[in-house]
Amino acid sequence: MLVAGSRLYPTRQDRRKLYRNVLGVDMVPGVGVDRVVNLEEPLPPDLGKFDHIDCISVLEHARRPWLLAANLERLLAIDGTIFVQVPFVWRVHGYPSDFWRFTEDAVRILLPAIKWVALQFVPDKVDNHWQYGSLYFARTQVCGFGGLL
Repeated sequence: MLVAGSRLYPTRQDRRKLYRNVLGVDMVPGVGVDRVVNLEEPLPPDLGKFDHIDCISVLEHARRPWLLAANLERLLAIDGTIFVQVPFVWRVHGYPSDFWRFTEDAVRILLPAIKWVALQFVPDKVDNHWQYGSLYFARTQVCGFGGLL
């Protein structure tokens, strides 16, 4: 299994501990990173193929998410699966930068070889409501699970 964006931050869980035979990659070194790889660049030939890829809160930090997404598809083994989680309504946050927000259609376009079993908007636990005279939108993400077509 591959954990894309595996660097640990104070509020993040080490997802590598949830699985056996896992490799954590990130574009910057740090705790939780087994290998520094910028997934927007050509892939190292020894990286291999993976039965599952976990890509949570990564694509919004890529300058060219279409290149990163294409590499994720290349890294999937035949019959491999992928879980993607990307922001739709979310505060701007660093890592080292924050560039993009995504809809379900954007995820489909970025990962055209994936047959989505589930791909949907998922709001945070707080419902949308009025706050200070304006409509407050709860943090919402697009989450999807699928596999190679």
